[in-house]
Amino acid sequence: MNLLEAPYPVFLLRETGVERNPLAQGLPVPQGDTLAFGEKTYRVARLRVPEGTYLLLLDTTDLSVQARAYTGLLKVLRGLLQHEEPEGLLQDLIREAVAVVPGAEAGSILLREGGYFHLVAQEGFSEALLGARTSLEEELAWYGLGVDNWLKGRPRVLKGVEIRHLSSLSTVEARPAFFEHGRLLEIQATLGLPIVLEGEVLAAMNLDNFHDPEAFTPLSLELAQAFALEAALLLKALKERQALERAARTDPLTGLGNRRALEEAFPELLAEAKALGEPLALIYWDLNGLKALNDREGHAAGDQALKALAQALKNLSRRRDLAFRVGGDEFVSLHLGLSQGEIPALIARLRQSLPYGVAAGGVEVEGEDLETLLREADRRMYRAKGGP
Repeated sequence: MNLLEAPYPVFLLRETGVERNPLAQGLPVPQGDTLAFGEKTYRVARLRVPEGTYLLLLDTTDLSVQARAYTGLLKVLRGLLQHEEPEGLLQDLIREAVAVVPGAEAGSILLREGGYFHLVAQEGFSEALLGARTSLEEELAWYGLGVDNWLKGRPRVLKGVEIRHLSSLSTVEARPAFFEHGRLLEIQATLGLPIVLEGEVLAAMNLDNFHDPEAFTPLSLELAQAFALEAALLLKALKERQALERAARTDPLTGLGNRRALEEAFPELLAEAKALGEPLALIYWDLNGLKALNDREGHAAGDQALKALAQALKNLSRRRDLAFRVGGDEFVSLHLGLSQGEIPALIARLRQSLPYGVAAGGVEVEGEDLETLLREADRRMYRAKGGP
């Protein structure tokens, strides 16, 4: 399917990957604010985000309702530059969808996390509905068109009696919140869409009408599909951004957090220790003889030794132990609930699990200056290696 055959009046494309987008086969990259393609003309807006540039295209052949959809979606897309979490962005999107899609008087978006869908955005309902969840099985039953249509993102419309029947099948866990705050007994028509990207259902969107079982027209379905497409692509963009942020805080060799991650985690764990009235320990680790190992057996052997130490630190995990690689052969770990007197036993336990020599020095955290604590732990570690 190319862009001319797609059923949506509004599109969102990655400028750097237009040729790979299944909705845009053969689409030239626009140079200005309009794009002529075949017999159609598209209005173009560019949105620059950390992971690249997105193009928002509007088919300008019929601007009566679509112009409002374009304006609403552009507003939501610009929100991508301001919201770190998807909930705020999805709230903007559902608000615009309810305002634009003919027949919609209320709406909600449920974000998928594993086997559950959590309601994270709503318009026209009580805020008490936020946080309600349904299982994957229940959401599929509510959708009602089967797994194949679900994975294709096909919209479905339910009317009065069907809504009441499916509502009665809700689980005991989900029923109170949706009946009390979701106005299930009032809904006369609901338009539901799985939000799908690359064969994965990322979320589910529902638009509701409280007065007319025939409220949703073919145009309603087209515009709702456009909003579902934007939601999918925005969630994908947010996932990419979050992946980039995780990579910026992760040591690529060992998978542990890096120095930046340590600096961010330390005040949070310290605040938790204070709130619980428990000690917090910081231990500085050094892999002995890494340079000699690299010279003798090659850097691959040295990398394996570093990975082994990282895994040993992960295996220490108790309630809240965190480990970080802060230099070539230097690691730092934080241990909630570990006192000064317990530090030597933990160090000895890790040493016994490794075929390599490891030096370590630990301090119980007093004060909030991470640099001071690191220097003292490093001094104790150096002394353990036989330094002055």
